[in-house]
Amino acid sequence: MSTSNNNKFLWKLNTRLRISVLLIIILFLLAYQIFVILNQFPDILEKPKQWWNDTTDTSSPSQKPIIHAPIPPSSEYNKLGDDVILYNVSSLTKIQYDFPYSSLKKQFIETKAERKLREDRKESIKKGFLHAWNGYVKYGWGSDEILPITNTSRNNFNGWGATMVDALDTMWIMNLKAEFTNATNYLANVNFTNSRMEISVFETTIRYLGGLLSAYELSGKEILLIKAIELGEAMLVAFDSPSGLPYNDLNITRGSHKPIFRTGVLSQVGTLQLEFMKLAELTGNSTFFYAVQKVTDVLDKARKEIPGLYPLYINIESGKFTSHQISFGAMGDSFYEYLIKQYVYVGGAIDQYRRMYEESIDGMHKYLVKEGQVKDRPDLLFLGEYTSGRIGSFISRMEHLSCFTPGMLAIGSKILHRPKDLEVAIRLAESCYWAYNSTTTGIGPESMYFLTKDAKAVSVWHHGDNLPDGLYRIDGSYLLRPETIESLFILYRITGNKKYQEKGWKIWQSIEKWCKTPIAYSGLRDVMDEKRLQNNNMESFFLAETLKYLYLLFSTPDVISLDNYVFNTEAHPFLRMTPK
Repeated sequence: MSTSNNNKFLWKLNTRLRISVLLIIILFLLAYQIFVILNQFPDILEKPKQWWNDTTDTSSPSQKPIIHAPIPPSSEYNKLGDDVILYNVSSLTKIQYDFPYSSLKKQFIETKAERKLREDRKESIKKGFLHAWNGYVKYGWGSDEILPITNTSRNNFNGWGATMVDALDTMWIMNLKAEFTNATNYLANVNFTNSRMEISVFETTIRYLGGLLSAYELSGKEILLIKAIELGEAMLVAFDSPSGLPYNDLNITRGSHKPIFRTGVLSQVGTLQLEFMKLAELTGNSTFFYAVQKVTDVLDKARKEIPGLYPLYINIESGKFTSHQISFGAMGDSFYEYLIKQYVYVGGAIDQYRRMYEESIDGMHKYLVKEGQVKDRPDLLFLGEYTSGRIGSFISRMEHLSCFTPGMLAIGSKILHRPKDLEVAIRLAESCYWAYNSTTTGIGPESMYFLTKDAKAVSVWHHGDNLPDGLYRIDGSYLLRPETIESLFILYRITGNKKYQEKGWKIWQSIEKWCKTPIAYSGLRDVMDEKRLQNNNMESFFLAETLKYLYLLFSTPDVISLDNYVFNTEAHPFLRMTPK
């Protein structure tokens, strides 16, 4: 081979070598860039572990999910590995009454007259919603709530538009899609990681987080889930207490809390589970589940003087109860409500919720439920309060807030096969409705003090001779509350008895007569006063709960069926977990 040919060969060889080296360098640089990107966004590498399908060995600290509240190895849910939660989800017992449907058309069977009456009533409630919503749009768009007499607005829930978020799923259920779209478009630009004030963790969870999650599940609008994740992640720092119980208030802008009071309220710390569990399910991120499950564990293990009955106040840092007051009304109500609803939501996969619920209801029957002294209604039962301690004492006070209890008992009676609970539910619901039917306006009071069957006469306070029979005092204010209507709706869906529709309709007529203003609806100062003194207040839950439950009461039973959905305490329906 000539020298010239050798030089050509060497040149070709060197060129190929240079190209190969260059390609190797380029590939190395690409691999390095990919490695950097994946480490910046670890969720690309691995999807977050799902709490209902988590086979992680939580006995090893290095294997635990990264969360703000530490999980002690003794927690019940840490023993639910090997897909126990996932494969223990069952359909549970059917809740709803077996309403008649045609086999061919799959239509609810009713006469033309029955259908027209039901549809007319449903349309009346929808018009009421639009009246209130249009007033909000005109006088309070973007604000939390409107003041329906002065035609102004206020921001008492962080200024993120509480009424708007609370009303989203109601609009979807009522097929008000244009209104739903306008509200969703506005909320897409709300920054849920920035607040103007210290936020209530409880109110923010049930109204905002619950509202966003429910509206997402119903509509499939992804922006609503994105906003829910944004809010949920920002709120996790609230659980960063020594016990794992959430602080009452949170400065979400600074991402830190400055608790002035370290005393927690039972309903506030114990009514976050459904929302954060649903967020965990939809995102696959177990962090949200473990944070609220820790709360359930702390409350479960805390010492209680009466098994199943939880005092109203607890030290957030130590996890120990600090009072003796027990109530299914204010400051206690929704904690008990969530015990059975958590069990229903996970399809019975976590038995802890059932045990805690049954303990509570057994205690309620023994200490809180009493017969009254209403002459013509010996069937009425009342739900009072109790102060434990060395000398326990019964308080014959029943709040409007506690009128959710009949609905809760009815659901528990079907799921857990407790027929006595349904009997008590029906009698308690009768008392709640009787309170409405016994006032001048036909609207129930905020609270009533009743004479128990064995009580002696008590001096009459407040309204004197105008008081309904069997009562000796009332707080006559009305805040457009939903609890009685909620129980009527649930009892109708469980028993199929149309008398509950009639009762609900009568309440709606009273609301229309006494609470309607030119732009919306207002609560009342005194349900016994014919002068119609309105209080210039329309809570966001009027659109989220009161009107939704009324509308569903006159919808066909397949609309938001209790066999498919569970409602959070703000009446936001969540799809129940189904067997895999």
